Amino acid sequence: MNNIETPWTNMTSPLGEGVTTLRVNHERSNSWYWIRSKGGFYGVAIQFPSKEVEATSTVQGTAKINIARINDSNGDHYLGVVINASELATVFHRLCLDLMSACRFSESPDELIAILKRRVLAWQRLFEKGNRILSPEKCLGLIAEMKFLKDHWIHGEPSYSINGWVGPMGAPQDFKDDAQGVSVEVKAHAFDSNVVKISSKEQLDSEESLFIVAYPGCLSSSGSEGKNLNEYVEETRRVLSPDQYSIFDERLLNVGYARSSSYDEMLFQIGEAKVYKVAGAFPKLTKDTLPAAIGQVRYDIDLCLVADWSCPVSDIC
Repeated sequence: MNNIETPWTNMTSPLGEGVTTLRVNHERSNSWYWIRSKGGFYGVAIQFPSKEVEATSTVQGTAKINIARINDSNGDHYLGVVINASELATVFHRLCLDLMSACRFSESPDELIAILKRRVLAWQRLFEKGNRILSPEKCLGLIAEMKFLKDHWIHGEPSYSINGWVGPMGAPQDFKDDAQGVSVEVKAHAFDSNVVKISSKEQLDSEESLFIVAYPGCLSSSGSEGKNLNEYVEETRRVLSPDQYSIFDERLLNVGYARSSSYDEMLFQIGEAKVYKVAGAFPKLTKDTLPAAIGQVRYDIDLCLVADWSCPVSDIC
């Protein structure tokens, strides 16, 4: 492990095939343990009733994440998530804390197992990218999405579900609600520019009501104004209900974000959004307007030239 102390730092590896455990004292709603196994593997485990042994078998490990299933002498069953990459110790510790926080408001074993399954897959995608922080450009894009989520999507009228934040899952648009027939693509652009980038021919292609929500923003040049990405994440989390935490955290993991002190020094400013309805003759490239021989496309839209399609955000929410 690295030099930053984690719960596993002072835990010794077991002599045999078992695990060394340390109860997570601050977790009262579920029985969580820090665990360390032979060979330098370390992680966290939760205790389940013995009758749930078969159900936990549906949680499978990945290339960098191992699943530990432990039955002790008392007949208790534990499901653990472990890794052996010491360079990921501090970020993995943070992820484990988020996992326990997400599970705190789930009462049934089925809910806990479902969260664990989704989280393991999300962690794998994060670890595949390595222990890298997001670029300033990606940070600003994520901040814009969270601002729309917090200020409008879940607090609008009608309000939409956090499950509708589908961009991190690979969907063409950032937000989508099938029941209301609404899709939203959130963009960030510089304060001194009115140009937004469209990354594919699918991004502005929808049979539903489709909107572009564009936020002006920038990385603070003074270093003293604005908020960092960690602060924007926590600000958004505070307006969510506890049962939404696990979905929120998994979306963040899917875009490559895990809380890190590396973000603390990057401060961002973000302005008020302008909204445009993508309808009628709105300029766009889609699969129906492009020859079949053209594959992937990327292009810019000048927001000054689409002012005729501007509308209030209340048209969305």
